[in-house]
Amino acid sequence: MSQNLSETPALKAAGILAQDPTPTGARRALEALGLRFPASMEVDPRSPGGLPTHPTFLKVSDPVIPHKTEVGAVRPALRGDAAEVLAFAREVEERTGLEVRRVTLDERIPIPEGGEALLALVFDEAFGPVVVFGEGGKLTELRRTVARWQPGTPARRIAELLGRLPLARAWFTGYRSAAPLADLKALSARLESFGEMAREFHRLRPDLVIRDLEINPLALTGAEPVALDLLWTVEARTQDPATRPDLERLSSSMNQARAVAVVGPSTTDPGNLGRVLYERLLADFQGQAWAINPRGGEISGRPVFRSLQELPQAPDVLVLALPARLTAPTLRQAREAFGQELGTVLMLASGFDETSGGAAGAEDLKAAVREMGCTPVLGPNTMALYSKTGSPGDVQIDFLPKGRMEVPSFDPPSQNNTALVLQSGARFVSFLDRSPSLGFRWSIMVGNAYQTDAADGVAMAARDPGVSVVAVYLEGLHPGAGERLAEAVRECRRQGKAVVIQKGGRTEKGAATARSHTASMSGSTEVFEALLGEAGALVVECETDFLDVVRLASDEAARQGLEMPPPPPQVSLELKPYLGEILDSTNNPADVGPATPDEAHGPVLDAALSADCYHAAVVAVMPHGNGMKGIFPPYEGEGRMGTILVDLARRHRKPLVASVNGGAQYEGLRRFLEGNRIPVLPDAERAVRALGLWSRLLR
Repeated sequence: MSQNLSETPALKAAGILAQDPTPTGARRALEALGLRFPASMEVDPRSPGGLPTHPTFLKVSDPVIPHKTEVGAVRPALRGDAAEVLAFAREVEERTGLEVRRVTLDERIPIPEGGEALLALVFDEAFGPVVVFGEGGKLTELRRTVARWQPGTPARRIAELLGRLPLARAWFTGYRSAAPLADLKALSARLESFGEMAREFHRLRPDLVIRDLEINPLALTGAEPVALDLLWTVEARTQDPATRPDLERLSSSMNQARAVAVVGPSTTDPGNLGRVLYERLLADFQGQAWAINPRGGEISGRPVFRSLQELPQAPDVLVLALPARLTAPTLRQAREAFGQELGTVLMLASGFDETSGGAAGAEDLKAAVREMGCTPVLGPNTMALYSKTGSPGDVQIDFLPKGRMEVPSFDPPSQNNTALVLQSGARFVSFLDRSPSLGFRWSIMVGNAYQTDAADGVAMAARDPGVSVVAVYLEGLHPGAGERLAEAVRECRRQGKAVVIQKGGRTEKGAATARSHTASMSGSTEVFEALLGEAGALVVECETDFLDVVRLASDEAARQGLEMPPPPPQVSLELKPYLGEILDSTNNPADVGPATPDEAHGPVLDAALSADCYHAAVVAVMPHGNGMKGIFPPYEGEGRMGTILVDLARRHRKPLVASVNGGAQYEGLRRFLEGNRIPVLPDAERAVRALGLWSRLLR
C-alpha cells in the first residue's frame, strides 16, 4: 500500500476495534474501511414504534442464534408493519424456545445470481489470524471453496488468489450477458486493508484475539460490496512464555562441537540406549565424549563421571538418556552447572503426553525447559542430531546399533545440500535409509518440541548457505508455530531454497469451532496447506511423494513446468541413426526398443538433453531385452549403462531420473545409480509424478 500505515483506514479501523472490541465496534471499524452495511434499525417486537418504508429483512437480534437462517430467524418482510414484526418474533420463539426481545429490520439488498460471498477473519491456533474469502451463503459449508492468506499479503497477490476461485469469472469479468459483480482491483485493495486492520489490532491489543469475524453473505451487487450479516467473537489471549532457541548456538553445536556428554549410559547393560549412543560417539566423534552416571565406573575403558559438575567444561551437546521422571531435575542441574555456556540439550525420554498420564511430568518439564532461556533444547522424545558438513566438529548422535542405517552423504561434503527437520524418529530412520542418493547435510529431530520446533529448524536452514533443500516432516504445530514456519519458508524461498513438507495426522476440531462457518476451517489441513503453499513450500500427502520430490530437489534445480514437447526436427535427425526400424521412434523424444544396445543410450539422451526444449529426463530402463548388457555388473566402463547415465547427468546438469522396472536381480544397478546421485524409482509413472510435483515446487 502506498500510504503510511498511520494514515490508512486500516489503522483507524484497528484503533476503533482496540477501544471498542464489541460487535458495535467491529461494525464501526469495518465502516471505517469503507465497507457498507444496509440501513438498519432494531426494535422491540411488542412495541416497535415507527418502521421504515423501504423493503426490509426481519432478523432476530439475539446473538445466541449464530446461524439464523437455519432456524427461520431471518426472512424478508412482506408488509413491514408492527403486526408482522410481532408475529415473526412469536414464530421464532415457538421454534427455538428462546425469548425474542429485539428484532432488527435491515434494508433489503438485491443480490444477483452468484453474488453471495464470504469475508472472514479466523484465528488459527498455529498460524494466527487468517483472512478467508470465497463463496458465501450456504455454499460456504457445502463447497468450502475459499482462498486463505495471512494479513500482510499485498493486494496484487490477493487478486491472484481471488482470480483462481471458481466464481471469479462471474464476479470480476462477467459471463454471457451478465455484467461483473465486483471490481477485482478495488476489492483486493480493500481486503489488504482488512488484513492490515486485523494485524494492527492484535499489536495494539496483545491481550485479545479476534477468534472469529465473519461477514456472510457479503453481497457483490455490481456496485460497492455490502455486508449483510456480521458475526464477531473476541477472546482473551494466552501468551506463550517460551523463549526461542539461539539458532547460531544450535548450528555450532552440530558442526563445531568439541565435547558431547551423555547422561545415563549403563555400565552393565550393553543394550542400554544411552550406552549404545555413547559407544557410537567413542567410535565416530572426533572430539571429547563423556559419560555421566551416579554410580561411576567405566565404559569401553573410559572413566564415567558421577555428576555434571565433574565435567571439565560445558559440553557443546548434552544428551539426557534418562527416564522421564529424571529428565526435568537433570535439566535444571545442567542449567545450574553451566548456565549459558551449555550448547544444545537432547532429551530422549518419552511418556510426557497427557493421554498416557504424564500431564504433571509434562508441565514440570516444560517449566524446566522455559528456565533454560535461549539454550537450544530438543525433545522430549527425540533421538537424533546429525551433521555431515565435513567439519571435524560434526556431531552424529543416535541410538541405533552400528550398521542398521547408512546415512547418505557425498564427497566432497559441499555436495551435501539437504537439511532434514523431523518430529518422528521412525521417519528419520526410514527417510535416510531409503534415500541413498540424497545429499544429506544435517538433521534435527524435534520430537514433542517443548522448545525447539520445526519452524526453528527451517529458520536455521534459511541461514545456512550450504543448504538448498529443506525436507520437513511434522505431525502437529504448537500455538504460534505455524506463523513462524510460514515466515521461515518465505525466507528460504527468497534465497532460492526448496522446501518440501509432509504433515502426518489430521487436526481434530473441537465443538467450539461450530460457532461459525469460518471457524470450522481453522486448525484444518486446508489452512495448513494453503498458508504454507502460499509461503512457497510444496506440501505433499504421502511418504512416497515426500521421498521422491526431496531426492529430485536435492539435485540441480530446473525452473520449468513438466511438459513433453515434440523434439525439434534436428534432434529427431540426430536420434534416428541410433534407433531401430520396428519399435523405436523419435516422438517421445526417444522410444528405444529391447534390441537397442547400451552404447546407443548415450547419444540418444545426449541429443535430447542438449535441446533447449527439455529440462529434465526420465530414463525408463526396461532391462529384460537382449540389447542391454550393462544392467549387470560391472556397471562402470566404456559403453556400460551405469557410466553412460552418470556421465550424462554430470555433463548436462539437468535432473535425470531413472526407473528400473525389474526384479531383485537388478538391485545392483539401482544401488549404483543411487550412489551416484541419480534417483531411481520403480516405474516410469512414479518418476513422472515425482518430476511433476518437483516442478510445482520450483515454479
